[in-house]
Amino acid sequence: MSENKEKDIDSYISDAQSRFVSGFLGVIGSSVRATIRFFRYIPWRIRNYFKLKYNEYKNRPPRKDLRKVYVLVGYTTKESVNAKYNAERHLIIIRRGLLAIILLLLIFISIDRLLGAADFGEISHVFGIESIDDITENDPFKVEGQYIETSETSETSVSMSMPTDFTSLPG
Repeated sequence: MSENKEKDIDSYISDAQSRFVSGFLGVIGSSVRATIRFFRYIPWRIRNYFKLKYNEYKNRPPRKDLRKVYVLVGYTTKESVNAKYNAERHLIIIRRGLLAIILLLLIFISIDRLLGAADFGEISHVFGIESIDDITENDPFKVEGQYIETSETSETSVSMSMPTDFTSLPG
């Protein structure tokens, strides 16, 4: 019985191998046929590609500038195409104008909110600034004869006087 079993296993293995080999050969044969067909039809594909491009070039409408060219198809008239083009152009102009207005409103609203929320008197106290004189008191670039006047209306004016004695100048 063990001999009979071994023959069954050997026949099963040989059947599996033969099925594998025949399947593998089928795949290889199919790949070879497809490859041959691919290379055989290359000249016709090239010819068809150039024919298609030539026909597209020959049949396109004449174009003298970069604008859109409408091809009249079916029951369309030139007037309806022009009306559609003008409507699209007007919508684009309106859309851009509205966008600009919205952006300007956002800028004005944000500036108003920021200026209304800022208490400049409190900010100056936070930084320790009581007046403009406190800032310019220890100015290392201060020129003699230059002074800043502050009045009660908080208007600042700067006057400059030229030195008359040029001997004291460096150099």
